[in-house]
Amino acid sequence: MTQPAEVEYASQDYQDWLADLKATALLQTHNQAQAIMRGVFQELRRHMGTEAVLGFADSLPPLPRGIFLEKWRPAPPAPLASAGDFAASLAAHLAPHVIPPESAAADVFAVLARHAGPARAAAMAAALPAALLPLWPPQVPRSPPPPSYMRKGAAD
Repeated sequence: MTQPAEVEYASQDYQDWLADLKATALLQTHNQAQAIMRGVFQELRRHMGTEAVLGFADSLPPLPRGIFLEKWRPAPPAPLASAGDFAASLAAHLAPHVIPPESAAADVFAVLARHAGPARAAAMAAALPAALLPLWPPQVPRSPPPPSYMRKGAAD
C-alpha cells in the first residue's frame, strides 16, 4: 500500500514553507523561520476556542498540523483586543530570536495562504480571532512553487 504524497513528502513540503517564510520575512536562517512558525502557532492557539483550533488544524497539512497542535490542551481562549496585543505576546515566544513580532504573524499568514490553496486558506481565515483578520492577506499575492517532490528532476 502506498502512502499519500501529503504524508510521504511532509518533511520536504514543510521545508518549502520555511524557505518561503525565510524569504518573506527577510530572515537569515531556517531556524528563525521555524521559531516564528512555532511561536505564531502557539500564540494563535491561546486565543482560539477548541472548535476554532481544530478547524484551523484541519486545514493544515500533516507536519504543520502536528506543530500547531503540539502540547496543546483545550482551554477557554485568552482575550485578544488587537493585533498589537498579539505581537506583544508573540515577542515572548520568539526570545531569544531578535525578530520583529509586529510582522511575524502577517508573514506566517501569507505563507499559509500561499501554500494552503484557496479553500484551506479560507477555512484558516474563518477560524482566526477577529482581531487578527487584518493580518490575513486579502488575496494571495503569488503562487508558491510546486512541492519539491513534484518538480522536474525530483528523485522518486
